Formats: sequence, structure tokens, C-alpha cells
Amino acid sequence: MWNAERYGAQLNSEELREFDILNYDYEINWHLKNIRTKMSPTSEELKSRSVTVKNRRLAYLDKLVLDGKYFSEDAMREREPYLHHEFVGKFQDPSARGMARPGERWSETLMRRCEEAILVSKIREEQQRLGVDEMEWVGNERNQQQQEEEEEEEEDEDEEEEEHDVEEGNEEAKKVNGGVSSTEVRI
Repeated sequence: MWNAERYGAQLNSEELREFDILNYDYEINWHLKNIRTKMSPTSEELKSRSVTVKNRRLAYLDKLVLDGKYFSEDAMREREPYLHHEFVGKFQDPSARGMARPGERWSETLMRRCEEAILVSKIREEQQRLGVDEMEWVGNERNQQQQEEEEEEEEDEDEEEEEHDVEEGNEEAKKVNGGVSSTEVRI
């Protein structure tokens, strides 16, 4: 009857009836009952299966939590780099990931940087696929800093031009008023 254990799922109900003459054997009877239950389960059995599946998942989840690696930040980032970036990574300092950690060998730092570059490329691919604006891509922090610096320089230049224009306007007013500016009082 070991074949019923292995191939029982392929048997139909007529073929299972052929084994009814052997139901005096406990092992055969158990296998037949198990196969029939799987073929046409009752609502209680379906509920029991659901509970069993949930308990297995919970036990596995507890095991992962106890191991402490599955829910670590690095593991979550490696599994789903884009989601991690969206919910956590964009609020972190990107330069901290590239720096050497205390007690870390140089080779470990280089390997971590290589892995970081791979993750960044995966995040960018996902951002491109989703149509995220190029200014918001991960790794564009340097470009954004450069643009901010350029904007600040342009603002500084504009302010200097305005100050220069104001000074020229004051000099012209002095010439018109006989060498006295509007802020000076003639006595």
C-alpha cells in the first residue's frame, strides 16, 4: 500500500473503491481515509487545514525572528531594495553606507561598497521602470548638490548685480543733485 501513499492523489473515487476490500488493514484504511479526505474535504477539515497552514507560517516567522537575520535592515534592503529606499533609505544619510565601519577590514569595506553599488543599480532600474523623475533617483544626491550650489551662485550673482545697479543709480542721482545724494541733507 506504499503506492497509495505515493500515488494516491492521482486515483479517482472508483479506483479507491477497489481498495475497500483491504480496509481491514489499519495502514491501508488510514491511507484510504486520508486520500478521500483530500479529495472531498468537509468544511471543518478545510478550516483545520487553514489553521495548520497559518500555524506553520507563524512558526517559520518566529524562527526567522529568533535567527535575527531576516528582519535586519541589510536583509530587508537586499530583498526589496526599492521598497526599502522608498520607506527608509531616502531618509538616511547616503554617505554613511560607503564609510568604513569600526573594526572592519579594508576588503570588507570594498565588498560592501560593491554590494551597495549593485543595490543602487537595482533601485535605479526599478525607479526607471516606474517612471520616477530623474531628479529623485537614488544616487543623484551629488547632482542635486551641484545644482543647488549653481542656483546659489546664480542668486549671489543676481544680488551683486542688483547692488551694483543701485550704486550706479545713487552716483547718477548725486550728479543730478549737485553732488549730494538723496540720503544726504543740504544745509
